[in-house]
Amino acid sequence: MTGSAISRDAASRLASYIEDRRHDIVASVVRSSVLPRPGSPAATAFANAFLDRLCQEHEIADRDIVDVWADAAARPEEAFEHARIIVIGCAVISSAYVADCGRSDEVVSYLALRSGELERRLRLDRLEQVERPLDHTKLVDRDEVVASLLSAIEARDAATCEHSRAVGMWCGRIAKTIGLGAQDQALAALAGTLHDVGKIATPSDILLKPGPLEADEWEAMRAHAQIGAKMLDRIPSLREVSHLVRSHHERMDGTGYPDGLTAGSIPLLARVVSVADSFHAMISKRPYREALSVPFALDELRGGIGTQWDGTVVNAMFDIVQPRGAIRELRAVRGAGG
Repeated sequence: MTGSAISRDAASRLASYIEDRRHDIVASVVRSSVLPRPGSPAATAFANAFLDRLCQEHEIADRDIVDVWADAAARPEEAFEHARIIVIGCAVISSAYVADCGRSDEVVSYLALRSGELERRLRLDRLEQVERPLDHTKLVDRDEVVASLLSAIEARDAATCEHSRAVGMWCGRIAKTIGLGAQDQALAALAGTLHDVGKIATPSDILLKPGPLEADEWEAMRAHAQIGAKMLDRIPSLREVSHLVRSHHERMDGTGYPDGLTAGSIPLLARVVSVADSFHAMISKRPYREALSVPFALDELRGGIGTQWDGTVVNAMFDIVQPRGAIRELRAVRGAGG
């Protein structure tokens, strides 16, 4: 992982945009319920100071401006709040920029990674009070990048972040159940955890809409698979899962998106993510409906075998959720009672 980077042209456009939208960005950040003191003058002052330095960094192409400021800006007891303000601020800028200026994988990727770098810097320098100088080019390994991306997702929508973590867990278990090795199990869990990372760039009015989406809104929502894949492809330590994230909404019958792949042309681990994603989405509460029951979700998976989902993967989910021994025992009890 070589750290965040952005071209001069993109940086200049981003700096101009931040200045134009500064008031709205700061207001959105300091209202966040994730902060220890939402709406406080101190949070507002820090958010404005961060935007000042971020714009300067872009205008003169000197990332030391923000790094040096971050090293001196906070007392240890303020580290958590300041780290959250930076993460939330970058997520708000990313979402607003895409909504107002159109898709920019470069800007979205940069902001997600930069927020992770700065959050890590603040936490290490303040909470651990490291006395010796730190080589921050060595701090952001794959786990740290994943954590920063999840933080950016959480800043947009806590429910999407919770869903991402759960899907990662299910994917690891499914991969193990179908007999894949430890490396593929870990890769499946990683792909599941990051499958919705492209939603960092989904406009908030679509991502958080309390009712069904319109046709044009669905198009914007569906773009998250391609956006996420492009983001991850720009990150060397996560590049190996980019094609899995791109393909997790493909269907066995070829009617999925974005590429209309069919059956065996869909990567196996993407088929795993598809089942885990769908199952957890069904059993989770949504803004427009209550959570569906586990038996209903399993019936839906069974009914989609061969059209939407891979039968081997669906059967693995059944084995996890309803172990065969438990099913046989339940049938025996029912038979005895009949």
